[in-house]
Amino acid sequence: MSMKIGIFGGTFNPPHKGHERLVKEFADRLELDKVLIIPDKRPVHKTWEDLVIDDMRYDMCALAFTDGKYEVSRMEIDRESDSYTVLTLRELKQQYPDAEFYLIIGSDMFLSFHKWYKYKEIMANCTLCVASRTDADSVYELRSYAFKQFRIYIDELEGDGIIISPMEPFEASSSEIRRMIKNGVDVSPLISDKVYSYIKKRGLYGYKKKQ
Repeated sequence: MSMKIGIFGGTFNPPHKGHERLVKEFADRLELDKVLIIPDKRPVHKTWEDLVIDDMRYDMCALAFTDGKYEVSRMEIDRESDSYTVLTLRELKQQYPDAEFYLIIGSDMFLSFHKWYKYKEIMANCTLCVASRTDADSVYELRSYAFKQFRIYIDELEGDGIIISPMEPFEASSSEIRRMIKNGVDVSPLISDKVYSYIKKRGLYGYKKKQ
């Protein structure tokens, strides 16, 4: 039986409990054998403002994703070129030639997926696992996009190479968490204790000790 491997990439600046919940949702639902957590090195679609160095984001991911089936990978951090998903997938297929791959993404990323570099090759070599908001309109939007862009009909929540999983939206994005830290707001409900301690110790995102 083929190994089922999830792929979850992102800037993780910082990783938060929403990331953890998203990965767990798909890992449990699809009974994944392994989930690779892959911090970006040079995110093509994001600005560099407030982006902490690669090694720190890798360290925070290692602190956040501690389940035995999770593996934090340096493959994009150590790559010299930009971190296109298709390059990562090619490399993984060489490492695990018999595995089935599941690319975990949020709904916003999915709705621009046709703009991704070599998106057709990505779709041919993995299943897209898309997190959706729970309301019917959000699910309908994803289904409509899949049919319009890829001619894939999603019956209920699954189609040819695409799986949709409705879940409650997380309270804050990474950028909002950074802003809260800078403004002295306690973010302990939003990120793991170990990640928060790491941020405090190094004064990341403008964190300042209270006098």
